[in-house]
Amino acid sequence: MQKTRIFFLLAVFFAGSVFAAQTAIDDDFMRSVEDTHKSLTGNVGVSNAKGSIADAQELSGMFAQIEAYYVEKGDAPDAVTISRQSRELSDAIVKSAGSKDFETANLKTTELSRACKSCHNFYKKS
Repeated sequence: MQKTRIFFLLAVFFAGSVFAAQTAIDDDFMRSVEDTHKSLTGNVGVSNAKGSIADAQELSGMFAQIEAYYVEKGDAPDAVTISRQSRELSDAIVKSAGSKDFETANLKTTELSRACKSCHNFYKKS
């Protein structure tokens, strides 16, 4: 009985997480992604490791939400791929900034900008 209850609660939790991810991807959320990306670009540009790491970690979580949204939506495989790549780029920026390799962090930030733009070209509402 206890195992059944735990399984049920976990199922509800994960279903709720997917629903939350699905409903959380709106214009306000995407503006937050854009603002965080701008902050990241500035922090990388001035070699601010702490700020770069914090922004890149936040973006990684945001891109995970975007990825989950498009996986659940089911009709946007390019968005899934791009959001996954964006999450991986964010994680690489965390690593580069953590080791004070801002040349690589800058290159990864530029790649991230291109990934965002390519996704918006396909999926952004007018």
